Amino acid sequence: MIKAIIYESKTSHTLRYAKMLSEKLKIPYYTLNEALEHLTKEDKTIFLGWICAGKIKGKTKLKDNFNIVIYGAVGAYPFSSNYLNELKKSNQIDKPLFYLRGGIDYSKLNIFQKIIVKLVGKTRKQKDATTKEMFHKGYDFVSEKNIEEILKYIQINYSN
Repeated sequence: MIKAIIYESKTSHTLRYAKMLSEKLKIPYYTLNEALEHLTKEDKTIFLGWICAGKIKGKTKLKDNFNIVIYGAVGAYPFSSNYLNELKKSNQIDKPLFYLRGGIDYSKLNIFQKIIVKLVGKTRKQKDATTKEMFHKGYDFVSEKNIEEILKYIQINYSN
């Protein structure tokens, strides 16, 4: 049985997914620091982190403190199995990894981060209008539909 969700969030997209999963699974969610106080190394947990430059933020802080059985990566881009495989490899993940589309919230970024994100948006070819708009104005893709796959996996592999 999975005991809790641990998350690292910058602009609240990851936090919102942690809350959604918490409600559906009826388990608590904690920031990394809170988790150190509430969980043991033996407790099976889910980790959700946001993506920046191909790295899942917070993952390196986990060290050997937790028994992560499922990872979730929250990013702005549309889902791609190639991108998911790249994330798994570059973040050295040997457990199931799920991609949850978050978005961009410019109001929660500092000036340097805003400039970098806008530059990335200008240099990458965007295939759809929504992604172009996301880099221009920001956008929120958080949805309960996005957690369906991870919930199915948990139901099959961790239900009592």
